[in-house]
Amino acid sequence: MKIIDHIAILVQDLDISQKWYEETCDAVLVYGDHKLRRMQMKNTTLALISKYHYPYAHIAIPVDNYRDLPSNLGEIVHHRDGTTGCYVMDPDGNAVEFIYYSEDCKKEMKIDS
Repeated sequence: MKIIDHIAILVQDLDISQKWYEETCDAVLVYGDHKLRRMQMKNTTLALISKYHYPYAHIAIPVDNYRDLPSNLGEIVHHRDGTTGCYVMDPDGNAVEFIYYSEDCKKEMKIDS
């Protein structure tokens, strides 16, 4: 059974949305730049993504190995935070990102292996 690594939602203003999730949901910023904010929640991570830089909201499913990314089904993207994702559309057009964290990335983000 797979787990959800994060849920990514499109937002108009990263600063306003970050503040709202911090104040309303006790979310904690773990990574941020001018295109996205990764907010840690108790049971998952919420990615606030700028609608001006990303085409769609998505859910993300982690994979254990880089070779497990389904590159035959979608586009491989190397993210600024050190993760690698492969974006795939489900039968209804919803985006699913399969995401890989290198060992260095896990250490930097303080993620348990």
